[in-house]
Amino acid sequence: MNTVTPPQKRVKQQPKHIAPRKNRMDGAAILGIVLLLAVGLIALFSASYPSAIHKFNNGMYFITRQGIYALLGFVGMLVVANVDYHVYLRFQKPLFIASLIMLVLVLFIGKNHNGATRWIQLPLIGEFQPSEIMKLAVIISFSYYAVEKGDEVRTVKGNLPFLGVLVLIAVLLSFEPHLSATIIIFGIGVGILIVAGMKIWYFIPLGVLAGAAGTWYIMTRGYANERVRSWLDPFATPELFRSNGWQGGNSQIAIGSGGFWGLGLGKGLQKHLYLPEPQNDSLFSAWCEEMGFVGALIVILLFAFLIYRAYYIAFHAPDKMGCLIATGIATKLAIQTLVNLWVVTGLFPVTGASLPFFSYGGTALIMQMGEMGILLNISMKMRPSEKRRG
Repeated sequence: MNTVTPPQKRVKQQPKHIAPRKNRMDGAAILGIVLLLAVGLIALFSASYPSAIHKFNNGMYFITRQGIYALLGFVGMLVVANVDYHVYLRFQKPLFIASLIMLVLVLFIGKNHNGATRWIQLPLIGEFQPSEIMKLAVIISFSYYAVEKGDEVRTVKGNLPFLGVLVLIAVLLSFEPHLSATIIIFGIGVGILIVAGMKIWYFIPLGVLAGAAGTWYIMTRGYANERVRSWLDPFATPELFRSNGWQGGNSQIAIGSGGFWGLGLGKGLQKHLYLPEPQNDSLFSAWCEEMGFVGALIVILLFAFLIYRAYYIAFHAPDKMGCLIATGIATKLAIQTLVNLWVVTGLFPVTGASLPFFSYGGTALIMQMGEMGILLNISMKMRPSEKRRG
């Protein structure tokens, strides 16, 4: 008797499984950070050598300290990158209140440099700028409350508390005075609110308000009026050039002297006591003189790449909170970089904005590396793109 073999059940062939993305930091962002940090140290060493000899009789003064800050910052970045970014939300209120208190204290016990009172001196730590800490506080706090308020951010009433905080910070910074920090913090706050849902047309009243406040500030503050005059034409008169036009004028001379290829690394002339603060605000000018248009373009492309990568991480963040925090960090990096480049090229009045990863300063560099650590932690949890899903 023939037995009939039952038909075999067809098993649906499963597509090849794509291994899930492991929790690893974004390699492209790390590459951008390392390259900017390395180029920044090279540029700082070359630009700061004459000034370090003149001020401290030690040509290695600035680069030695910046190298220590860079090492501490890099280690700190790796540590922060392995801490879940949601942890920092627990400390957003104490961090913001402490930053606000320090902005008040700096008006009474702050150290004055070149007519600006922006630094507080602490034992063992040294000088630091409270405004740098406030930038991070705004990123964390605005992200937290924008998520908490939800759809209220889309209304005028929901935006008023945020704008009130920004105005309060701006008033405190105006007494230092610190225009560049005001611009950067405003940019961070508005950038986070836009991504959170604020209507674009709100910019119209904000623009009118900012324009009126800026006009009043320039008309009532003598030093601001002189800076605007020197920005429009730093070479208008010898007296103006020697006072407020000195930094802007010599920055433009340095950039123009570099030409296409530059004079060569270490061969710049303007850094020999012509450029004020060549290790800080005017560092990019000294770099352009020595490395020319090609060297300047390389640095600009490196910044553009890291800023793009930061916004990419924000777009692929695992939740709204991560998206807003990454947006704040990316916006801060973008605005601060642009303000410094605009100042040294004469597109913006001199404001004292440092160039991230390049300018000398322990507080700023360590804070920047810490922010990069938060960004890298968010990148470890990124949602896969459509391309990865495919």
